[in-house]
Amino acid sequence: MRLKPFSLIGVVALGACSTISGPYGGGGENYASASILGEALPSSDASALRPVFVHAIEAGKDGERFDWRGSSAFGWVKARETRVGNLKADPYDRPVIPDGLVLEDQFETEQGLYALTGNANVRLGPATSYPVLKKLESGTGLTVIGKVVGKPWMLVEEGGAVAGYVHDSLMIKAPGTELELAGGPHKRAVLCRSYEQRISYGGRSDLWTGVACNEGGRWVIDPASQNQPTQLL
Repeated sequence: MRLKPFSLIGVVALGACSTISGPYGGGGENYASASILGEALPSSDASALRPVFVHAIEAGKDGERFDWRGSSAFGWVKARETRVGNLKADPYDRPVIPDGLVLEDQFETEQGLYALTGNANVRLGPATSYPVLKKLESGTGLTVIGKVVGKPWMLVEEGGAVAGYVHDSLMIKAPGTELELAGGPHKRAVLCRSYEQRISYGGRSDLWTGVACNEGGRWVIDPASQNQPTQLL
């Protein structure tokens, strides 16, 4: 799967926000269920939100606002950073990825800390034919979140975000970690995206953030956190 820039389809500009309608979404998901207020939405309002949420996640620019209105509730959705899931030991650790990052391959995960043995190009995909995103100096420490199965390329993380691919001939285990075992299960990457939402229902409003991941062609949101403070407006 190669990630391409999101494109807008059937969007009607409305000042600083957009309202859309159309055959998006599907299934019976309540995409506001991560909010204590949103989880109580009537099914008709959850149905009104569903296509707008999916369209915002799939086609919205970072921070672009999409409004929706149901029979007894209304609100808006803003999509934020694109992320990658299913590669970290913590299932909720989904680092931000560069636009257009290629994630077509299977990865051997949980590689650990590495250091560069020479100056390295960081690329958009696992081959020298892909564009260079940045250059890193020899000695730079990196976390390898995935080694491409059958190819000599590492998907590396720097400063909590995915930087891109580095050829494994330019990397060694970081000093002090040489005896640590590297290599976890083989996994496929999952495309995710952060979002921000606001809903108003029953005379109250809630504003929150979350993450949605594409699992088998269906966008799935994280469940509400049991420790998340409730701040209804």
